[in-house]
Amino acid sequence: MDTEKLIQWLKTKWYYVLPVLVAVPTACFMLMMSVRGNNTDFAAAGSHLIIVKEGMTTADIAQLLHEKQLVKDPAAFRLEARFKGLAHKLQAGPYQIKGGLSNGQIVDVMAKGRIKQLRFTVPEGYTIAKIGKKLEAEGLGSAEKFCAAAKNYAPYDYMQTDNSNVIYKAEGFAFPATYDFPVGVGEDKLLAMMVHQFDVELKEAGLDKAAAEQKMSIRNLVNMAAMVELEAVFPEEQPRIAGVFLKRLSVGMPIQSDTTIQYILGEQKEIITFADTEIQNPYNTYQNPGMPPGPIGSPGLSALKAVLQPEQTDYLYFVAEKDGHHRFTRTYTEHLQAIKDIG
Repeated sequence: MDTEKLIQWLKTKWYYVLPVLVAVPTACFMLMMSVRGNNTDFAAAGSHLIIVKEGMTTADIAQLLHEKQLVKDPAAFRLEARFKGLAHKLQAGPYQIKGGLSNGQIVDVMAKGRIKQLRFTVPEGYTIAKIGKKLEAEGLGSAEKFCAAAKNYAPYDYMQTDNSNVIYKAEGFAFPATYDFPVGVGEDKLLAMMVHQFDVELKEAGLDKAAAEQKMSIRNLVNMAAMVELEAVFPEEQPRIAGVFLKRLSVGMPIQSDTTIQYILGEQKEIITFADTEIQNPYNTYQNPGMPPGPIGSPGLSALKAVLQPEQTDYLYFVAEKDGHHRFTRTYTEHLQAIKDIG
C-alpha cells in the first residue's frame, strides 16, 4: 500500500486508529511511571518519620524523601505528582512513611494530609512533675520544658494566684484525658491543650456555675478535688471523703490529708510516718490549717463533682482498708480503734 492509499485508509478508519495512537504512548508512559516510581529495591526497611515544612516545594519534598531512602528517583516523584495534578497540594506536616511505598502512594498520603498523630494520656491525680516525666518516658517531650511551661501558665482568670508557695500555676488544671496531636508539638502547646480541655469540661458539666452558686472559687474547687482524687481509690467514695474534708474545714480542724505530704515528698509513699507529718512546708495540711496553697494534682470530673455534691455525714475521720476502701468514723477514739482493727 503506497503512502497516498495509507493516508486515505487512515482517514476512513480514524475512529479505530486514533484510540490506538493515544493508548500506546499512554501505556508506555504509565509503564515508565510504574517502573521509575517503584522504590522497593531502594527504600530503607521500616517506618520513617518525614516532616514536610511549610513552603517546601515538590522538588524539596522529593529530595527529602530521596535522602531518607524512601524515593529512588526524585524526578520521577515530581513527575508523578504533576501527572496526578497534586504537585501543589502536598500538605505540610509530619508523616510516618513505610519503606517500599511507591511514588504514587506517597503522593496520595501527602495530598490527603494523613499526618502522623501521637497519643498521650494524663491519668487522674497526676501532678505537673509526673505528667512531665511520663511525657519524657514515652519519648514525646522534655519533662524540664513541660514543667517550665507550667510554672506561670494561667490563661484563665480562675487559675491566677499570688501565693508564692505555688510551684506551678497550671498545677491541677492539666485535665486528665487522652490527647491526640501531631509530631513536633512543643511542650507548651501540649500544656495549653490540657488546660483548655479542663476549661471545656468544667463548663460543659456546668461546674463553674455550680461553684459560683456555692460561692466557691474554681481554684479552691480544684484544690479540694485534687485531694479527694488522690485519697479515693474507688470513685464511689469520693463524695464521702469530700464531705469529711469539708466538715473538717467547717469546724476549724486541719484537713490532715496524707496526699499533701506525698506532694511535698514528691513520691507516692505507701505509709506516711509521724515524722513526715511534722515536715515544715506550706502544703502540710497536718501542720497548717485550711487548704494547701494550691492543687496537688489533676482531678477528674467525678472528684470535682464530689466536692460540689459531698455526702453529708457526721464523719470526721477515715482510714484505708487493705483493699483500698476506707473505714469512716466520727470520733478520734473510733478512728484509733479502726486503725487497730485493720492492723
